Amino acid sequence: MRGSKLLVAAAVALVALSSCKKLPGGKVPGAGDVPGGGNVPGGLGGASGEVDPNTCGNYAAMDAGAKLKAFLSAVADLDKQAKETVEVVRTSCKMMGKELGMGEAEFTDGMETKDVCAKVWGAYNDNMKVAVKNKSAFKIKYTPAVCKVSVEATAEAAAKCEGKASADVGATCSGVCNGKCDGKCAASGKAGTGGSGGSGECHGQCSGTCHGDCEGHADVKASGQCKAHAQVEASAKMECTEAKLEVTLDAKLVVDKSKAEMTLNAIKNGLPKLLSLHARMAPLQAAVETTLSTAKELKDMGPKFVNSFKDQALCISGQVAAAVNAATHIQANVSVSVSVSAEASGSVGGG
Repeated sequence: MRGSKLLVAAAVALVALSSCKKLPGGKVPGAGDVPGGGNVPGGLGGASGEVDPNTCGNYAAMDAGAKLKAFLSAVADLDKQAKETVEVVRTSCKMMGKELGMGEAEFTDGMETKDVCAKVWGAYNDNMKVAVKNKSAFKIKYTPAVCKVSVEATAEAAAKCEGKASADVGATCSGVCNGKCDGKCAASGKAGTGGSGGSGECHGQCSGTCHGDCEGHADVKASGQCKAHAQVEASAKMECTEAKLEVTLDAKLVVDKSKAEMTLNAIKNGLPKLLSLHARMAPLQAAVETTLSTAKELKDMGPKFVNSFKDQALCISGQVAAAVNAATHIQANVSVSVSVSAEASGSVGGG
């Protein structure tokens, strides 16, 4: 009995200490990996800050452990997606800056992506003010990117995690459903209503289950861990078209030819990737929100949850703390990507 109490106390202390851990120097998320605690079964595992679903021994043999492993794998995958996305944002902003005549010296070591992009957009707007009489000097033809996730694949992933049938997780589309709609379809153009037992195709908002793809994000009725697993997988497998951007300059409205051409090249070379990323944000944001809220819920359960893993309790508590830490950093990276890609879209009239 005494040993059990000591184990619970140790787990509580470890969660408290791990959840307060900060990255060295307050660097931005994605600035570097935090070393893990190794793969020692029942050991500290990811208590140092690294999410590792393959540590903690055979914890996944039980149902709760299988769901937790699916969730930890989702956190690790989402972290990779978020870092890759924010790196595209950073590279695109610096590419725009280069075209605007900005040198590497203007971007100090350790400068956060949001600050890099803010500095570039400042230079872009300053150039725009003196290069042309007004923004209409840049004639832009813009075709937005379109990203789709599979509602049925999302349902299958959640159902497999829960040990249920796909129909039991009630997958829906938050956005435009392209397929059969078991419910009312607020469609546009030639779209039908589908309906229970109906055969019409929906190309709009579906009030029930969407059997097809979703321009937006898919939602499921499942535990937070399985929902996060399904949404992260859907985000990773989404299919997207590339944004198309054609820009020409109206010579009659040019004030400073050199600066106008610099601005034109900045638009042509820096914006396309940001515009394509803009369409990817809905599924990614949904996955982030679910992942962060689920990580916090697991942490709030404290010893009640981790102690159910017995010999792996200390390792699991470290993984839970690491998941909260990682999810917070993921959210920060995705927030930057959302903000910058939205600004890029707005600059070409994409909303």
